[in-house]
Amino acid sequence: MTLREFGECVEFNITHNIKHAMLGLGAPGVGKSQIIRQIGKKFGYKVIDIRLAQMSEVEIGGLIYPNESRTKTVWLAPDILPNEERDGKNTILLLDEITSCTKRVQVAAYQLILDRRIGEYRLPEGTFVIALGNREDDDGVYIQLAGPLADRFEIHYIEPDFQEWKEDYALKAGVHPFVIQYLSFKPAALHNQKQEAGKMVFATPRSWARVSDILKMDADVTKPVIRNKIIGNVGETEGLQFVEYCRTHHKLVSAEEFLSGASAPESPDELAILTDSLTERLGFLRGHDLDMLSEEQKNEARRVIRALFRLPKAEYTVIGLRKLLGMNRSSAKTLFLETDDPRIGRFIQANKYVLGLNDGEGSSGGRWGR
Repeated sequence: MTLREFGECVEFNITHNIKHAMLGLGAPGVGKSQIIRQIGKKFGYKVIDIRLAQMSEVEIGGLIYPNESRTKTVWLAPDILPNEERDGKNTILLLDEITSCTKRVQVAAYQLILDRRIGEYRLPEGTFVIALGNREDDDGVYIQLAGPLADRFEIHYIEPDFQEWKEDYALKAGVHPFVIQYLSFKPAALHNQKQEAGKMVFATPRSWARVSDILKMDADVTKPVIRNKIIGNVGETEGLQFVEYCRTHHKLVSAEEFLSGASAPESPDELAILTDSLTERLGFLRGHDLDMLSEEQKNEARRVIRALFRLPKAEYTVIGLRKLLGMNRSSAKTLFLETDDPRIGRFIQANKYVLGLNDGEGSSGGRWGR
């Protein structure tokens, strides 16, 4: 689901006073915490943000110590938890980084999430519990939730969506036009999460917001310091393409223009951006078998595949085809076969090795064998 849809699910619980704990899982930097703070502001709820990865089990679970006569134990509640006198009747307890904290901290949070209490402490009646974390394949610290804890949550998986980010955040926050224009041209760059070898930087909505802040101070991307700061936020590959876009955005050929018959650019950087833009139009292939696609989506896929063969250099056609195979190998291969163009079969036969196809894929059968 998108971030907006996740927010709507949270608002549904608040509107209908449903106290079920919710868990939102998504990549770093997509705006999970921000949407909860926005909802808190909208409904007049105080958001108590607890970063579990920075906590110990005592800070969450409280402390037990002997009473003055040393005949009984006394339980001391953590001061960070919602307090109706201090925080008001309506609060959102935001347990962030729940998949990045230790098992001991997760165990300490069990009772709070399962029973809305720890020891003698009980969550105020007006408190909603929302937990956030990253997914296992998000290249971050990930510690799987124990089954009993995960089973207590209403769990949602959040994916970044450029159009929502643009409408709900970028335009309202005054994100620099270069950033909005570039991401409109290449929406997949909003969150690519592809760390380059030996480096930790990749593009996220959060890092693009930092790029916007830099450009508001100085938008001259030809300056080494500006270029280096952009790369330091979104990575070298994405950063250099963004800089090239800023330098030449007035003459770049968009994917839609190229699909409609416009000539391809000659610059390698511009060809790389165009190839990315073309393939990302078929992002719907990810996780979907061919029979799940609408006829409109299939036609769009064939349209893009034909366009890839119009690129003036074969290396970019190969790059585009490999990206489609990476999205969904089975569906992409079938679409190659179904696209009625003899050039495709001949090209794939000649480039099977670089495309990563074995002898049994596209060799003698069907149109690939012509």
